Amino acid sequence: MNKKILDFLNIKEHPAKKHIDRKLIFRIRIFYVIAIVLTGLMAYEVLEGIIGIELSLAGFILGLLLGFIATRMFIIHWHEEKAKVVSRFDTIGIFVMLLYVAFSASRTWLFGHWIHGSVLKAFTYSILAGVMIGRIVGMRLKIKNILAEQSISV
Repeated sequence: MNKKILDFLNIKEHPAKKHIDRKLIFRIRIFYVIAIVLTGLMAYEVLEGIIGIELSLAGFILGLLLGFIATRMFIIHWHEEKAKVVSRFDTIGIFVMLLYVAFSASRTWLFGHWIHGSVLKAFTYSILAGVMIGRIVGMRLKIKNILAEQSISV
């Protein structure tokens, strides 16, 4: 059915897509949806004047850095038998995920000394939007590098 939709919309599938595991593609798509929603919330909070653009951008950049670090949670590698890029958790990744959860749970304590109320909520949206986009970019870079190593055009 997807093929029919793509043909109807005159969109061609990227040839490298067949070399990427479906679960990994699904995960990236979910991250895109979450990133779009969080970026929309961040933009809304800025446009409503709840948070200044400088503070929002600072949170977004902090989130990007955290997102690149969080990309370490999944080992993305080439699976010889499947001839596809696949991902799995590793022990360091689990540790990074625990740190990320601890950060998310303690954001009020961490930033509550300087930011309060609705500004803190908007700042959190900015950080989370940055985290999601950082993870997407990090995962896509890893996938592109792996495909390039396998001489598959990206």
